[in-house]
Amino acid sequence: MIIPYMGIITQGKSLWNALFTRTQRQLLALFFGHPERSYYANEVVRIAGVGTGSVQRQLARLVGAGLLTVRRVGNQTHYQANRASPIFPELRSIVLKTFGIVEQLRAALRNLPGSLELAVVLVEPPDREDTSIELLLVTDDLGYADIVSGLTRVENRIGRTLRPQVFTATEFRALRRDGNAVLAEMLARPMVVLQGALDDWAGEA
Repeated sequence: MIIPYMGIITQGKSLWNALFTRTQRQLLALFFGHPERSYYANEVVRIAGVGTGSVQRQLARLVGAGLLTVRRVGNQTHYQANRASPIFPELRSIVLKTFGIVEQLRAALRNLPGSLELAVVLVEPPDREDTSIELLLVTDDLGYADIVSGLTRVENRIGRTLRPQVFTATEFRALRRDGNAVLAEMLARPMVVLQGALDDWAGEA
C-alpha cells in the first residue's frame, strides 16, 4: 500500500477529525504512535486529558474492535496497540502522517546537501517490536554518512531511531529487476512517499 504524501498536513488532520472523535483520536495517536509499549488505564486518562468515563468507554470500544490488546499487570490493566490487527499498518501510517513525523522527515531530507531521487517511509511490520522508522532512499549525490548526519536532529526531536536504507539509482533498478527478496519485502510494506514516484523505478536497466 502506497500512501502518497500530499504536502498539506492539514488535509490529513481534517480526515482524521472526520473519522474519529476527539477522545478516539487522542487514544489512537497515543497507542499507534508508540506501539512498542503498553499504558495502564489511569495513565491513559492523564495523558489524554479527558474524563475517566470517556476514556474507559473508548478503550473498551477499541479493544472490542481488535485495535488494542488488554492484559493485567499486577493490579493494573494495561492496553497496547494490537499489531495483529489487519489495519495496524494503515492506522500506524495515518498517525505518522497526521502528527507531523512525516513532515519533519520531509523537511530534514530537503535540507540534505544533495538530491534524492526517491524517498519513502516504510511502515514497520506488525510483528516487529522496535520503534525505529525505516527509510528507503535512492540517491547518486549523497553518501550514507551525509544522510545519517543530516537526520540526527530530527531523530532526536521525534525520539525515534531512523534507519535509512540507501541505494544508488543503478543499484535500486538492478535489485528490482532481479527480484531481490529483501527489497521486494520492503516494497510490499505500507509506505508513505516523501519524494519521487515509485512507478518511475520499474526495473529498467
